Amino acid sequence: MSAPTASARPSPRRGPAHTAVRAVLNEVAVSGRFISNDVWTTVLPATAFVLAAALSSGHTGGRLAADFLRGAVYFWLYIYGFTLTNQLYGVEEDRVNKPFRPLVTGRSSYRGAQRRAAVVLLVFPLLAWWFGVLLWALIWEATYLLTNVARWERHWFIKNLSMGIGVTVQLAAAWSLVTPLTGTAWRWILTLAVSIWLLIPLQDLRDVEGDVVNGRRTFPIALGEKFTRGYLALGFAVLPLVVHMLLLRPTDSPLVWGLDAVLAGLSWLVTIRVLVLRKPEQDHVTYRRFEQWYTLSLIAAILAL
Repeated sequence: MSAPTASARPSPRRGPAHTAVRAVLNEVAVSGRFISNDVWTTVLPATAFVLAAALSSGHTGGRLAADFLRGAVYFWLYIYGFTLTNQLYGVEEDRVNKPFRPLVTGRSSYRGAQRRAAVVLLVFPLLAWWFGVLLWALIWEATYLLTNVARWERHWFIKNLSMGIGVTVQLAAAWSLVTPLTGTAWRWILTLAVSIWLLIPLQDLRDVEGDVVNGRRTFPIALGEKFTRGYLALGFAVLPLVVHMLLLRPTDSPLVWGLDAVLAGLSWLVTIRVLVLRKPEQDHVTYRRFEQWYTLSLIAAILAL
């Protein structure tokens, strides 16, 4: 009898370790689909602030890498819990505003998203306790449960305020993952949190149609699109002065001054776009510029602090 050919040989058995690795990689991929629209506002900028805290504390080598890894894991879960609850309670709205999201496309089942939300609600504060930032994690979970699940976000003031709180606890946790908060750290945190709180109505210009369908009273719906665009244009025109005077002026690094100029350019680009480009898809791109401004401002913190 001839020996079996290579193609006829049975494939090697997959052990439990292989199965576990595949399951973990699958969950990472699923979570990536849920948070894909929010990475620029959470994982990237907050981890940059972790690095700013680490470098200002003199951390190098393996300790710096450990700081980075803790920040990346923490802020991945930070935004994952928010997006799961937000999307679980916003499927119909997402069919209009964000049809690419997993629950709309069918790439995740509703029941599967519910289970994942429950797990993250438990795992995230446990991880925060281990990392020494439990208070900030609990404030964040309470904030997004009230806004997403209790539906407090249906009124523009609560929705916008929750974003300001989110930035505050995000950046406070980022710094505290590495070292105790300082007056300088708080100046950065509060300047950015108040700026986001006041200018976040930009996010709602692209979603007016879906928000009307779902009975949400966002800033542009409540106060009118014309007023909103004028308000935002003024805010973004003034923003570079605020950032320069409160955050970047104390430094004398040419690179920081260069980033200061780029941040000003992005702000003024948003000012022009919000007045001139008024279609939903154009407003979406304009909001992306704001997200990039936020990330770049925290990259500047690495060099300025």
